[in-house]
Amino acid sequence: MSNGWIPTTERLPDQREFIESYVRSAYAAEFLVSIDGADKATTLYYSQTGVWFDGNGDPYNVVAWMKLPKRYREKA
Repeated sequence: MSNGWIPTTERLPDQREFIESYVRSAYAAEFLVSIDGADKATTLYYSQTGVWFDGNGDPYNVVAWMKLPKRYREKA
């Protein structure tokens, strides 16, 4: 069961997903990712050139990704 994870071998973020997840300060989109060899998920940026990278610009080998969930809000 994928639980919402999309393998990078299956597909990468499309234009709509990129725009919806765009972070102006990074000039890229931010997603929740699973990195090859890592035990936990993390967030990384994705550029339209197909590169996954962190806040320092270091590239990573991402094996699966998903959109970030909406932030938590308490009920009024």
